[in-house]
Amino acid sequence: MTTITLSLSLASLSFGKKLASLCAPRFRRPPFLPPFLRYGLSGCSILIYAATLITYFFLPSSYRHKVTAALIFSFPGTLTRYLLSTALNPRFKALPVGTLVANIFGTALLAAFRVLLSTPSKPPQNSCDILQGLSDGYCGCLTTISTFAAEISDLRFWKACRYALISWILGQVVMLLIFGSSLWTGNVEKQVTCVFR
Repeated sequence: MTTITLSLSLASLSFGKKLASLCAPRFRRPPFLPPFLRYGLSGCSILIYAATLITYFFLPSSYRHKVTAALIFSFPGTLTRYLLSTALNPRFKALPVGTLVANIFGTALLAAFRVLLSTPSKPPQNSCDILQGLSDGYCGCLTTISTFAAEISDLRFWKACRYALISWILGQVVMLLIFGSSLWTGNVEKQVTCVFR
């Protein structure tokens, strides 16, 4: 499954680069937006995010785990990944450590949330909604296959292989330690025990 996902990502990236190189001469580069428009768009984004917080409490509870809980946690996940990448990637030339840390941290959180969603005693409904939102929203935006594929395509062959192998091994080890150990000790069920209405 990992090989298929990475292969599709690299193929899509290659196709996108080829398409962009064909289209670029036909389009003019858009001008940089004036400050009032940039700040206006940022303000609209903040208002939309605030509206998501409000809708979490006022829409029917069946939407919480499907939509609004994930939307609430998506921005912090994206911001965490951005901060890790900008802080760590320039410091290490051998590997893009910021993306690696973001992906491994996200994998650890996904494993931990899966453990919490699969406890034998069913968690309360609000806890299930929040945990599902953290899994889908925060971890979904914290982890990245697109940036990972772009970084692999930019590295030399052996560095790319090393980066992919390190990422894959660390991800498997983290999942094994967190979710596997909980499953083997009998502290979690194989299926998610949270019931979503």
